[in-house]
Amino acid sequence: MSEDCPIVEDLLPLYKKQMLQVPTLIYVEQHLASCSHCQQLFSSKPIQKEYISVKQTLSFFHLIFIVLSFMFAINSSLLGNQMGFVISYAIFGCLSYLFYKNIWIVFIISSVPVFVWAIIDNLTNELYITTYSFTEFGALLMGAGYIALLHTIFALVGAAFAILLRRIFKINTNTKKRRNIN
Repeated sequence: MSEDCPIVEDLLPLYKKQMLQVPTLIYVEQHLASCSHCQQLFSSKPIQKEYISVKQTLSFFHLIFIVLSFMFAINSSLLGNQMGFVISYAIFGCLSYLFYKNIWIVFIISSVPVFVWAIIDNLTNELYITTYSFTEFGALLMGAGYIALLHTIFALVGAAFAILLRRIFKINTNTKKRRNIN
């Protein structure tokens, strides 16, 4: 057993899954060609799934965040305080962007839940829909779109603030790194 064996042993699961970069792949293959211990490990050791997949973990947290955003959208729409609504949705947009780092996701989770909620709320309200005509449904869709647009505008303002924050902190981090190098 050589000093490279522990390294190759750690790389074997990735080697079996063909997930190594070319230089690492060559390194592992050269070692396997000359080491009977690692050859035996390679042929006998099944791939164990010891870690939770990062994608599964992120998907779970994303799902929780989307559910919370839907609940937040409905709750903030019911606020009577207009300034509270504006501030809360700007904060929501900021946090959403910092979490996802994608402006399109902020757009979707700030508009779609509100749009769906507005349609459902107005369909169940007898004051808004009386005859179920195309005109009423058109007005319903336009009203829901308008409400979703308002929510989205404030969320995107918050996301823009998050983008500025990320750039400021990135610039400060790069400046500190340059100072440490010099």
